[in-house]
Amino acid sequence: MRATKTAAAGVLHLPVGRMLGARPAAGTACGDTPRVHSTAWQTGAAFGALFFLGYLFGILKGRLGDSDFGAALAAYYMDGDHFSVVGTLFFDLYSGAFLQAVLVLVCGFSAMGTALLGGYFCLRGAVMGLCAASVFVQGGTRALVVHWMLTCLPDLGVFLVMLWLACQANACALALLRGMSYGGHLRQAPPLRAMLVRFLVSLLLAAGICLLGAASGVVFAGVLL
Repeated sequence: MRATKTAAAGVLHLPVGRMLGARPAAGTACGDTPRVHSTAWQTGAAFGALFFLGYLFGILKGRLGDSDFGAALAAYYMDGDHFSVVGTLFFDLYSGAFLQAVLVLVCGFSAMGTALLGGYFCLRGAVMGLCAASVFVQGGTRALVVHWMLTCLPDLGVFLVMLWLACQANACALALLRGMSYGGHLRQAPPLRAMLVRFLVSLLLAAGICLLGAASGVVFAGVLL
């Protein structure tokens, strides 16, 4: 009996015994989920701010009226032929959304993914701002209203989906970056499976948004253009 007690006491002094017998400290096990969610919100807010800054830059650039790219975008969005067939418009919208989703996914496999994702959102906002400002310069207020009626729904919806996917891709990129700081040894496995699942869900969500945007775009174009 005394030998059994001595053996049990020895096990408790081992690392495994301490791990099994130790109680989780307050704010660790139960606090992991809120911390992950708060980090995701902070990541989404940061990427959204970069998108907004890029949008403002695009507006300022487009208001100058010296951008051939902006003029080409304005001509495209004011041409009713591009908004006459639902299937063609859906293919155009979804091909752009698919490429964006693949780009965000690829960023999750890079240790520099956070910087790449920030650059993507900034560039995306700049293109949208440049397009809106160029449409306003070319056709005035009415053209700008028509432009927003035709593109606001799919653009905003795809942006939110990409933002949702980027938060998970950023988590993978940060895990890889931490691994580089520890000499290439990953102390925390990147959530690759969760990112791939979110990528597939994002494709489905983007398909629904683009289909709805294509149908509404054809309807609005038939009335406004």
